[in-house]
Amino acid sequence: MPKIFAFLMVFIFSFALLPQETAPAEETEPDKAAEETAPEQAAEEEKPADVAPSEEPAAAEPAPEKEAEPENNTPENTETAAENAETTEKEEELQDGQEFIAEEEPTTDAPLVKIQQGKPVKYFELYGYFNVANTFSYNMKLSGNNPYMASRNTINNVVTDETTGERVTRSTNEHVLNWAWLKLHLEPVINIAETMEIHTKLSIFGNTAMGADNYEFDKKENGLLRDAQLSTSANIVFEGLWGVFDTPIGQLKVGRMPFSWGLGILYSDGNKFNTLSSGNYLDRLQLTIPVMGFKIIPAFDLASTGLLDKYHDYFIDASQKDDGFNVSLMFTMQEDDPAVLENKILNEKTVVEVGAMVMFSWKNTSSGEWAKSDENGGDVEPTSDHFVDPDKVYAYTGQGAKLWKLDAWLNLHYKIFSLKTELAFLTGTIGKIRLDDGREKSVKTQMVGWAADLGFRVIPKKFHIGLLTGIASPDDADYVQGDSWSTPGNSINNSSTKSDRTVENFRFNKDYNFNSALWNNFLGRFTAGYYASLTATYFFLDSLKGYVGTTYSMALKENNSLGGKGLPNAIEPFIGIDYANKSGMRLGTRYQIGIPFSGLDTDEHDTSLFHYLNVYLGVVF
Repeated sequence: MPKIFAFLMVFIFSFALLPQETAPAEETEPDKAAEETAPEQAAEEEKPADVAPSEEPAAAEPAPEKEAEPENNTPENTETAAENAETTEKEEELQDGQEFIAEEEPTTDAPLVKIQQGKPVKYFELYGYFNVANTFSYNMKLSGNNPYMASRNTINNVVTDETTGERVTRSTNEHVLNWAWLKLHLEPVINIAETMEIHTKLSIFGNTAMGADNYEFDKKENGLLRDAQLSTSANIVFEGLWGVFDTPIGQLKVGRMPFSWGLGILYSDGNKFNTLSSGNYLDRLQLTIPVMGFKIIPAFDLASTGLLDKYHDYFIDASQKDDGFNVSLMFTMQEDDPAVLENKILNEKTVVEVGAMVMFSWKNTSSGEWAKSDENGGDVEPTSDHFVDPDKVYAYTGQGAKLWKLDAWLNLHYKIFSLKTELAFLTGTIGKIRLDDGREKSVKTQMVGWAADLGFRVIPKKFHIGLLTGIASPDDADYVQGDSWSTPGNSINNSSTKSDRTVENFRFNKDYNFNSALWNNFLGRFTAGYYASLTATYFFLDSLKGYVGTTYSMALKENNSLGGKGLPNAIEPFIGIDYANKSGMRLGTRYQIGIPFSGLDTDEHDTSLFHYLNVYLGVVF
């Protein structure tokens, strides 16, 4: 039903896009004529004196009139006289009471974006960037404590045991990991008409390391030393496709579109230069209604379709019962043009921007694989299948997910000071778990996250100081900082005697960057802690800047850290330089060293120093 309602809305709004037929009215004809002849009259007034009609100079100076005759007999003036005579004949042929409407002369200085016959001159626009980079890391495995590095204990040396003579594996002490990557990100825009656009986003080689293939491991039949990549890799990834329609009440967007909100701690369009991420996309129906400088934005999302069915040569939704949805209402007041905003900031004008969002997500039923068991007859287990496997049996299970997301942000620019902040709060239920005694219980969530970005332009466009800081609510469970990608993950347990069924640790968006190699590049998502990053930036030129700073992070509860050994995670000094000219060229480098504390130690290992170096080159267009 929610999907049917959404498509009915699209159908209704489509009527507003149809061309409107209006009956001709006599009283409007003179206005049209005046509008169309106005450019000609203006052109006559702007003509220089040497091509003015000969009668006026003749009246003022009778003597030189003969000298002006040859000038009036030039081909240009002769052609003008013929056109005037033709116009006079057309006026005489009209019946009494009819108004003569002159034909509009084509303009030669029309802007590229002018609409002609319902289509813009600039039909196709292309934006994007090309980026090639190399990343060097030392001790990215965090001395074996990085829970996301599958290779930290799995890739070993093969040696011969001196005692038994058998070939066995021994763990390696490889600390250096180095890889290169390139990415071409494209954002084409097709202007169908003045009120209709089609947008898309795609990345070429956006998830492929150079010299390798991400989707198939090396086999002997591929060659012991390959010099070419496999052709089966999905190296072209289409990330978004949506249409934009201008209606009488606002702008309608339909499709899979990027979504970024505030600073990006909850939702972020992380597809930025010198990153491998693609950001957050939603299959959404969204209407933006401008009201007195504000914007009211209702939206409906098809969040999940559950299992798919391969029907002939395409896929369809296998069931309506396991679908999930979002409905949201947003309110914003902000400057739409970045160039205008930058100009106001440089002129030290006060700028205030605000936004608020309420989102409700629900999914009543989920589906999974039916797994038979000798103990209790059978159970429904989660499945990673994207579409139905005919050799398996699937079944429904109650999920009862009802989640509220409340988020507000504020941007304040005052003279040489700026403040950007965002506060997010989540509450509700996200599903059910089966306790060890067979009972089912709902999993609840209640978490909060906050971030701030403060800037101080000590010498505008020369020397700036910035501070990034934020906090993510903790949880009572152990080791949640090492399990921030899973929901609920370690935050709950299924004990029937001492059960923990509430997820409380807020997880920052994976694409929110706060100058930490530990969290942004090694672990991935900041949670259950506090961070602060101080940066000083000096502009050598408008296009060349250097910066230096340091980042500190810690857990809010000792048992939340990777090994439960302490609160502080690490302090990470960094230095870098960036070059960006007006033609779009970008290049730079960044180095960061991590000094670990007890929050990164475990019972098995103590984490030692880690290093991160990134060098990049590219162009933005």
